[in-house]
Amino acid sequence: MADDKKIDESKDKDFSKRTNQLIALTALVLAICATFASLYAGANASKGILAQNQVSDGWAYYQAKGIRQTIYSSQLEMLEIDPPSNPDPAKLEELKKDYIETIERYDKERDEIKADTQAKEKERDHFLELNKGFAGSLTYLQIAILLVSLAGLMKQIYFWYAGIAIGAFGVFNFVQAMMIV
Repeated sequence: MADDKKIDESKDKDFSKRTNQLIALTALVLAICATFASLYAGANASKGILAQNQVSDGWAYYQAKGIRQTIYSSQLEMLEIDPPSNPDPAKLEELKKDYIETIERYDKERDEIKADTQAKEKERDHFLELNKGFAGSLTYLQIAILLVSLAGLMKQIYFWYAGIAIGAFGVFNFVQAMMIV
């Protein structure tokens, strides 16, 4: 029992008030970094979800234009295969011309919608990649905070060193993600 007290007292001597202050300061800095990583991860996740919604809407719009184009193509084919009885040739040609113009217009609109939607897909992928970087950074920072806190509680300097190393890796990941922004 007396040996245990001696060990505890020697730990306390080695673990000075200054070391406790440095551990607390380290935990504070890591917590601030984790807060920013969390904010950026959440913001980019939200932007990614919004972009995904726009992608879904874009492809739905693209399909709707395709369906309309198919309807006009079918109607044009029906006019060519089975024209109405006693048609006015001028009106029939005008109707065919309108159908062809509409089909071509839908084709052009679909190309524009496709390009816009593919651009939104790239934007979505960018935001989700950023989210992954910030979320990974946040994970390392949280582990570092836990280790630094454990160092203060258990008065074991090795936990502090481990926390600093892992925290530095988390900050490095955060800076890398910020470079992509």
